[in-house]
Amino acid sequence: NADWAVNGLSDPYCVCEVPGKPFSRILTPVVQDRLDPEWNYTREICDWEPGDSLSFAVFDKDYGKKDDLLGRATLAAERIYPFAF
Repeated sequence: NADWAVNGLSDPYCVCEVPGKPFSRILTPVVQDRLDPEWNYTREICDWEPGDSLSFAVFDKDYGKKDDLLGRATLAAERIYPFAF
């Protein structure tokens, strides 16, 4: 709940990337005024290879100032491949 002073809701978005591969970074659309966002967003991660993990960071979009980090998670390579593809 990073927008506590305004309406108690966040405007979250997620950044996903392969650590160490900046061109792999993708951003989801911002979900306005939600504490329980669902993106249902599909993209292909460029530069992903078997053995790469995925890093996720969720931010609260703040217009006019720096976005707030809401949380981070890493999905280890062995949890992704060969199971997900």
